[in-house]
Amino acid sequence: MSTTDGPGRLIVFEGIDGTGKTTQLRLLAKALAKRGHCVVTTREPTDGQFGRRIRDLYKNRESISPRQELELFLDDRREHIREMIRPAMENGEIVLCDRYILSTVAYQGAAGLDVQEIFSSNSFAPPPDLALLFQAPPRTGIARIIDQRREALNDFEQEDYLVRVADIFASLELPYIQRIDATGNIETVHMAVMNAVDPLIRQYQSR
Repeated sequence: MSTTDGPGRLIVFEGIDGTGKTTQLRLLAKALAKRGHCVVTTREPTDGQFGRRIRDLYKNRESISPRQELELFLDDRREHIREMIRPAMENGEIVLCDRYILSTVAYQGAAGLDVQEIFSSNSFAPPPDLALLFQAPPRTGIARIIDQRREALNDFEQEDYLVRVADIFASLELPYIQRIDATGNIETVHMAVMNAVDPLIRQYQSR
């Protein structure tokens, strides 16, 4: 299934930890709802059976191999598409997803797996209509996690690892990617998000 098969739209939020993706997703959801659109917000890893197992890895990532970790992400995504994304798309809703295929490519690629093989293993997943790729230096993201969220870094948020993740994100060139400068304040970044999303929404409204 491709996203063009259904009347809905899939917009995904990608980038390293601490770039403000989750905050910007919430702001976009509110803005679109005010315009009268039916919006579904979701995330990966999900809260399903596989997503919960992935979250357990945040403090014990060494317990499985990178290949096994990838399989968990793929199983979580299959379930997510089947139970939430595809039904919402077929119902004509706008789906906003916090992390999707590109995060798997970047994070599991940074763990040593081949990027093209990861893309191939995601061939079952509908490509997004738009991927907002939030960009900020890893140190900026880490500082936000520690200073603003008041959280300790988990196993996916270590600086040397995030540098590798950011390098893979920077190397990706796909027609649905729109890069967002995430170094500004929340309002500035939100305006950049709206500018990136508006052409897709206008197309969605005219269908």
